[in-house]
Formats: sequence, structure tokens, C-alpha cells
Amino acid sequence: MDNYSLKLLRSEVIASEDYPTAAENSSFRNGTQQTLLNNVDSSQRPHGVDVEMSWDDATWILTSSFIIFTMQSGFGLLESGVAASKNEVNIMVKNVVDVIFGGISYWIFGYGLSFGMSPGTNAFVGVGHFFVDSTDPSEIGWLFSHFIFNLSFATTATTIVSGAMAERTKLSAYILFSFINTIIFCFPVHWIWASNGFLRKLGAVDIAGASTVHLVGGTVGLVSTLMLKPRIGRFENGSREPPMGCPTNALLGMFMLWWGWLGFNCGSTFGISGNKWKLAARSAAVTIMGSASGGVVGIGFR
Repeated sequence: MDNYSLKLLRSEVIASEDYPTAAENSSFRNGTQQTLLNNVDSSQRPHGVDVEMSWDDATWILTSSFIIFTMQSGFGLLESGVAASKNEVNIMVKNVVDVIFGGISYWIFGYGLSFGMSPGTNAFVGVGHFFVDSTDPSEIGWLFSHFIFNLSFATTATTIVSGAMAERTKLSAYILFSFINTIIFCFPVHWIWASNGFLRKLGAVDIAGASTVHLVGGTVGLVSTLMLKPRIGRFENGSREPPMGCPTNALLGMFMLWWGWLGFNCGSTFGISGNKWKLAARSAAVTIMGSASGGVVGIGFR
């Protein structure tokens, strides 16, 4: 995080008179629970959300979550468009599986392993909030908003791997993988996003899932490809690689992912109250211009 963003965070803590509870408890909190300028011992607070939320914040969080979930469609179109046409349906179904079985896994185990705060919780793993539910009016809002937002991150981490295994795995095996990978994702989440995670206590900061989503997804994808091994002899003796199944679908998927990244990055401010809306606006500009610059490089050096 650059100096400009940190100044905004400090101003929210020091100068905000409209949100005194947020100023007293935390300077800024995104979906990753980063408490950057806090004078209160984090061990004395829940490992999940530690700031009072307004309905504006909840609306922002949920809307961002819904946009992030559309990335499943983007990944499915991109992967099926690049793969052979005979495997299009299989790939699309696997992206559906990510949400179905990954969602159930995160609801049963994942959220609790990530942000649980019951006895037994430590710097390595959380305990509690299994089978996420609550009837307590004081926590319903933040609990379910937090759960849905982080669920969208969890399913995205698994979808990244689906591209690495495209056309190589049976649906039944992928269903099992989707369920298990969501649990794997939760341990790094606790390390860096929970208030007592050991990486967070060391000062590590992850605003929008660079480590928990992309590094975990990329690492699992690499392990998966090593386990599947190359198709030796498949494209030798003059055989040609099969053409893309549908370039139009691939490009449409790219546009949907582009849209989804705006929700991913801007939503990671985890609200718009105080000065967080300024960070969200700046994040939107950086996301658009960064991707546009990447496109220029990609086309220029094609």
C-alpha cells in the first residue's frame, strides 16, 4: 500500500467524526481484515470483523460479492473457448461445480477454519462458525456479508486451478478436488487475514487476495499439472494442436473477468464509509489502467 492510501487510512481514524466506532476500533478493514492503524490489541477482538458496519458498507460488500461470482461465467467461457469444442460442456460444468461443492465446503468448514474464534483457535487455524448461521441481530449483518464476500474469493481460487486441469480430469474427480481445495484455501486465509494469524502478526498485508487467492490457486494448479503429467507423444510426428473451440467465447469470458476484477479489487475496501470510498475509486482507476496497459504490451509484443 502506497503513502497516499495510508494517509487516507490515517485520516479515517483521526479525523472521522461521523463514524466514531470505526475510528476507535480500526482504521480500515477490507474483506481480508487488515487492521492497519489500531491501538487495541487484536487478540482481544474476534478474528473476523472488528468494526461496526453501516448498511452502506453491507450493500457495497454484497454487491461486490455478486459481481465477483460472475467471474465464474468468465472463467468458464474463457476456458471452454480456448479448449477443444468437444470439451466445452465439461469445462462449463466444472465451473458450476466450483460454486456448488466449493460453496458447501466453505459453509461447513471453510469459514470456521478461516475466521473462527472459538476455543482452540490459534495462529495456524481458526475454530468455530462451522455451518455458518446466526440469529443474533448484533452480528447477522457483518457475519453473512463477510461470509458471502470470502466465499466468492474461495470459489475463485478453485476456478483458477480448473484452467490448469482443463480437458485432463474426470468430473467425479474434479468434484472431490473442488470440495477439498476450498478447505486448503482456508489455512493461508487464516494466516494472513485473521487477526491472530501468524503472517499477519509478522506484518504481512494482502489487500485483495494476491497471496490467498492467486498464489494458492497458482501453486495448486502447478501441483495438479505435475500430477497429471504431460501427454507424451500426443502432439508429435507432425500432429497439430487442436484449434480453439470458440475464440468468441474466450474473448467474452475475458470481458466478464475484467468486469469481475473491478468488484474483486474495489470491493476489498470492505465498505465505503469514512474514506474507504476514495480507496475504492482509486482502486477502480488502477485496475482499469493496469489492465489496459497490459493489453497494450500484449498486443504490441504479440
